[in-house]
Amino acid sequence: MGRRITRKQLKKDDEFVSAAEVIFRWIAENARPLAAGIAAVVVIALLWWAASGWMSSRTADASLLLHHAMQTYEGEATSGSMVPAGDLEAAVAEFQLVIDSHGNTDQADMARLYLARIALSRGQTDEARAALVELARKHDDDVIGRLANLDRINLRIASGQGAEVAADLEAMVMGQSAGLPRDAALYRLGELFVEEGQPEKARTYLEMLVEEFPESPFLPDARQRLLELG
Repeated sequence: MGRRITRKQLKKDDEFVSAAEVIFRWIAENARPLAAGIAAVVVIALLWWAASGWMSSRTADASLLLHHAMQTYEGEATSGSMVPAGDLEAAVAEFQLVIDSHGNTDQADMARLYLARIALSRGQTDEARAALVELARKHDDDVIGRLANLDRINLRIASGQGAEVAADLEAMVMGQSAGLPRDAALYRLGELFVEEGQPEKARTYLEMLVEEFPESPFLPDARQRLLELG
């Protein structure tokens, strides 16, 4: 005879299904490419955290709060837009709520990452840089740290350090330096060389990404860029 399922276990199952259902619905309703494939990476993290909610309702609650804050932040951005179109003031309050309610969770650190991005959009460079450095240090081998490192790289490029960043990214591609996974480094190198007016170099790295990483979240954007390069 099978083991009886308790009311408490049923409640946990319901919490997981609710969290996962909301996130899956969000994916279906927002199936558009976002900046540098980051949205796909974040959605994967959200799904993982929702699954963790099967063991912890607190984790599921944090995932749902984060998901709602991200929706507020993104708004109705056009396809591929790098600029959030949502209500940033409301998003700040919602991300802060995640931190205040679930301060020691990964979801709270993802909220801190988004607050750093909002700070960057407002020209608060020093504040944003400090937050990104701390997140990269704390999450040196997971998705939050990689996203923080990607934002740090974008900040350096915006500050006129493109040549130095290219060298660092090439070291990551060669496995000589940590910071980003190989597919992310290949994608950012391709984009950097597009921005620098070097399409042949850009094509080389983007083609490497397409050939080596058929399941990378950066793949759709890399293919689109290759089409644009001709």
